[in-house]
Amino acid sequence: RDLTARHGPVPVLHGVSLAVAPGECLAVTGRSGSGKTTLGRCLAGLHPAHDGTLLLDGAPLPRSLRTRGRAQLAAVQYVFQDPRAAFDEHRPVLDQVARTAVRLRGADRHTAHRAAVRTLERLGLAEGTARNGPAALSGGELQRAAVARALLAEPEILVCDEITSGLDPDSRATLLAHLAALRDRRSLGLVLITHDRTAADTLADRAAVLDAGRLTLPAGPTP
Repeated sequence: RDLTARHGPVPVLHGVSLAVAPGECLAVTGRSGSGKTTLGRCLAGLHPAHDGTLLLDGAPLPRSLRTRGRAQLAAVQYVFQDPRAAFDEHRPVLDQVARTAVRLRGADRHTAHRAAVRTLERLGLAEGTARNGPAALSGGELQRAAVARALLAEPEILVCDEITSGLDPDSRATLLAHLAALRDRRSLGLVLITHDRTAADTLADRAAVLDAGRLTLPAGPTP
């Protein structure tokens, strides 16, 4: 509600209000530099330099992920546009995906490992590939691993920042189908930040446009 964000003294978002219902996908589109990524990072607690109110199930959500509890961190997950920068280059990708379930859901390592393998394979990424370090994976493979890592938290809201940009058509179709199934089966709320019109048309229930930090939002849930 009334989200105003800035980079240093420069305002980037101006009074943005939106709501995403369980099981709904909202596509956020707009030109480069319109504030889409900043909006996603605010929702995930990665950009605390903002004013306004964030609510999760009606309860206030701290601005910074550093002050969010484990349940709040698990509930709102963010998938970075540049997945290579989001992985530790010195550890196997599979271990990093599994660690989310250990850290945020308290799963034991064996259970987390099995869940990671299962989720990765559903996204078209084989266990043998995921056992490598990030440098051995392509950008598209890392993007799918990043989505899998976020899903291991079993979030209520998944913020996806240009997650289809590095994928071939078959991989994109597999990923979008999996997210659609989770949206329907688990009532996962999705915020899809994208330039990909096909992805938006395939997955989104509504589309909103950011223009110079101001949001044009169609009819939908009341913030």
